[in-house]
Amino acid sequence: MAKLSLKGHCTLAYLIRITLVTYSYFHDKTFSVPYTDVDYTVFTDAARHMVQGSSPFERSTYRYTPLLALLLTPNIFLHESFGKILFSFVDILVGILIHKILSLQHTNENLKSICTLLWLYNPFVIIISTRGNADSVAVLLVMLTLYTFLQDKYIQAGFLHAISIHFRLYPLIFSIPMYFSLRSKNYLMPNKNQIKLVLSCVCLTVLLAVINYYFYGYKYLYESFLYHLTRKDTKHNFSVYFYMLYLSANQPSSIIQKTLTFLPQLLLLLLLSYKYSDKSQLPFAMFTQAMVVVTYNPVLTSQYFFWYLSLLPLCLPRFGLSIRRSLCLCFIWIFSQALWLLAAYLLEFKGMNTFTYIWIASLLFFVVNVKILNDIIVYYKC
Repeated sequence: MAKLSLKGHCTLAYLIRITLVTYSYFHDKTFSVPYTDVDYTVFTDAARHMVQGSSPFERSTYRYTPLLALLLTPNIFLHESFGKILFSFVDILVGILIHKILSLQHTNENLKSICTLLWLYNPFVIIISTRGNADSVAVLLVMLTLYTFLQDKYIQAGFLHAISIHFRLYPLIFSIPMYFSLRSKNYLMPNKNQIKLVLSCVCLTVLLAVINYYFYGYKYLYESFLYHLTRKDTKHNFSVYFYMLYLSANQPSSIIQKTLTFLPQLLLLLLLSYKYSDKSQLPFAMFTQAMVVVTYNPVLTSQYFFWYLSLLPLCLPRFGLSIRRSLCLCFIWIFSQALWLLAAYLLEFKGMNTFTYIWIASLLFFVVNVKILNDIIVYYKC
């Protein structure tokens, strides 16, 4: 394994993914818990509507950009697994970008290879993409944005940032550290580079919104953007807020509740953007922000871990954590997830009332994530 070139590792990693895509056929027909992500069926149905000449939003619960449905139209006229194969290939492209970004940061060859391989052979990453989750595409767009940004190509970075926000809303949080990292001595007055970044991003964001509104109307605006602002998901998920939302499902939305829910993460995002406002620290700023948003989000599913796991390899060269502490943190992260998944399985597939246990497991998982983020920040080498 160590003697393989980057190209060899990419090929092997891709073959592993293709094998799992093939296995998914057997698994879905054999086991009660399907391998294929339920969202993949939603994507495919939306693509079918597009092929038939109608709106992808005719498919209930499709709340993504029409570009995703367009991208997966080969699922209909080519093969139903096209999307899984595509997402797996995107995984490999992300690995290549990780390697290139680490080169820009002047990371030594051995450490650069280790960080890249941690992405290519990460079991969690492999499983999420081969199940048919589209977040690998969003991650690729974020990586392309960061790569061009670190090369001082601010207009191109702004365009890519706009596309990534259009594809998935979460990259919007990276706007703050990107803008701060280009600061001049006068914080209040935007400089030339900041103007380039903001104007290019805003213009393309507006253009994409206008084009899609023209074709799909208000339904596009609501499903792709407004829904996520008013969303009140009462289904069980990893979020520390899930049980509160579940119990208050029949009550009208409270502005105070929403404010108290989002205020902690907003304050943390601003503080972390200011603390790590140097351009050389941008990958770490983005990593901490992604982890904050995921940990404190009112809705949290496994695919969200993608958001910060993709940025983790870029930060590893500056981590001061010992191998022993790192392994311990990994263990408690996996163990706390396993406890939650057990309670969720008993509820969803065995019909047992385990809501209280799911809530306790969510609290534990929240504490574990806060502990991990705290240790990473404390031991980070600026």
